[in-house]
Amino acid sequence: MEHWDERSEKVTKLRSDIEKARALIKMTEIREKRLQLTLSPEFTTLLTEEYYEIVKELITAIMSIDGWKTVSHELLIGYLANFYQEFSTSELLTVDQLRVIRNDIAYRGVMISPEYLERNQSTLISIIQKLRKILSQKLTKL
Repeated sequence: MEHWDERSEKVTKLRSDIEKARALIKMTEIREKRLQLTLSPEFTTLLTEEYYEIVKELITAIMSIDGWKTVSHELLIGYLANFYQEFSTSELLTVDQLRVIRNDIAYRGVMISPEYLERNQSTLISIIQKLRKILSQKLTKL
C-alpha cells in the first residue's frame, strides 16, 4: 500500500462527482449479483477478481464524492487508510493483499485456491459493507 500523498502526480483534485459515484455504486451492485451466480470453488479466481473490483469501485466512488481521483490502485488504499479510520490495519492489509492477488491473476495467470476465499470472504464482505455505509452516509448528506 502506498501512503496517500495529494501532491503525487498520480492524484488529481476535482470537483465532487456524485453521478460518477452513483454509477460506480450501481456497477458494484451488478457485480455482487453476478457473484451470487458463480459461488462455486471452480470459480474462486474469478470471484476473487470480482471482490477486488467491487472494493476498488466503492473506494473510487468515495473519492469521487470527496473530489479526488487517482490512477494508482495502491493510492486508493492509501486514501482509505488516511481519511477513514474506521478501517483497521488488518482490513487495509486484506484489501492490499487482494490488490496484489488480483494483479497476480491478471498479469501472471495465477489461479487462486478455494481456501483463500474460505479464509477471507467474510472479511471482504464486511469491508464492502463498511464502504457501502460510508457512501450511503455521504449521499444522504447531499
